[in-house]
Amino acid sequence: MVIGAGVIGAALAAQLGGGGRGGGADGGGGTGRRVEVWLLDRGAPGAGTTANSMAWINAHSKTPRHYHELAVSGMRAHAALARNTGPAAYAGAGVRGSGRGWYRPGGALRWASGGPGLDQLRQTVARLREWGYAAEWIPVPRARELEPALRIDAGARVAYFRDEAAVDPEPFVAHLLAAARAGGVHVRTGAEARVVGIDTAGGRVRGVRCAGGETVPADVAVCCAGWRTPAVAALAGAYVPLVPGDAPGSEAPTLLAHLRPDAGGGPPLTRMVLTPRLHARPLAGGRVYLEALDLNDEVDRHTPADRVAALARELHARAHDMLPAVASSAQLVGGRVCTRPLPPDDNSIVGPHAEVEGLYTVVTHSGMTLSLRLGKLVARELLTGRETPELAPYRPDRFVR
Repeated sequence: MVIGAGVIGAALAAQLGGGGRGGGADGGGGTGRRVEVWLLDRGAPGAGTTANSMAWINAHSKTPRHYHELAVSGMRAHAALARNTGPAAYAGAGVRGSGRGWYRPGGALRWASGGPGLDQLRQTVARLREWGYAAEWIPVPRARELEPALRIDAGARVAYFRDEAAVDPEPFVAHLLAAARAGGVHVRTGAEARVVGIDTAGGRVRGVRCAGGETVPADVAVCCAGWRTPAVAALAGAYVPLVPGDAPGSEAPTLLAHLRPDAGGGPPLTRMVLTPRLHARPLAGGRVYLEALDLNDEVDRHTPADRVAALARELHARAHDMLPAVASSAQLVGGRVCTRPLPPDDNSIVGPHAEVEGLYTVVTHSGMTLSLRLGKLVARELLTGRETPELAPYRPDRFVR
């Protein structure tokens, strides 16, 4: 039983489908063990945090080293899935394929013009290069050549991370769910599929109760419910700590907005861009995702709508500075606050719970980057009953209630 049909739950369900015999979504081999798998979600698949994610595929700021390496393996899994799927996987103008897929290669550009921001960027590039990651300094004219839509200060220092990418969440989750259903996974979503209870007896999971009145027998319940995971795990008496999304100054809420350019605007944005005042990435249909780290400090889950709208307009104003040709012909749409699942130490929480046998949690920040790799590793543990050394640093029992 997988609870939560965001990108983590969908990737896991795709791997578990058919007992892993078909290799799931990434084409890898399985165990051959036949299992019955259910995927439950209170909403539409991928409609929560996944839909609002920046979906930046990277290992850019992941520490310590083991977490960096997990993210790098996630990046490789995405690139491999796109290659194995073929042209239909690729999105965006100027790349192979129809442009209606989900994977956007092309790397990421990040720059700073001085002060602490430049010091931090230098440290990041030095660390990544020491760890064998593709990180290089490029001149401003080369950055403008790569991304003609950008306005870049002539005095900026620009770093280019060529192996990074982005993913369009909706078609990606649809691909994962198609693989899950092809493997025999039962997918149930909507209000009646909301999990309201996890039944236990004799110290182990026995079934999952849904709001619609159905009880689904289960030997294993895997909590993949994003920021709602603590509440779901608590239904079985287990503890999962995440940074509270409604606490003052919490890092979990993110302010985001989209730009929808009119036809005939300037050159489209084609890759991830990170600047001191704005993060931006291309979306389907020429739209642009906007986020600014300093504005995240201004919001939480209870921020009034008019305040959210005002901050979204600030994102649009900053886009006018960085993407003048795009922003000047674009409408601001979709200003909102999204709550991210953030473990207290920033590293994933993955594994079984000592409190009750058969309860397992998978929750993480950077879910889009890690989804395919975690899906494969967790499916392997669940299907074989053997611990995977790569997941050892992320067990729930590292936190004490």
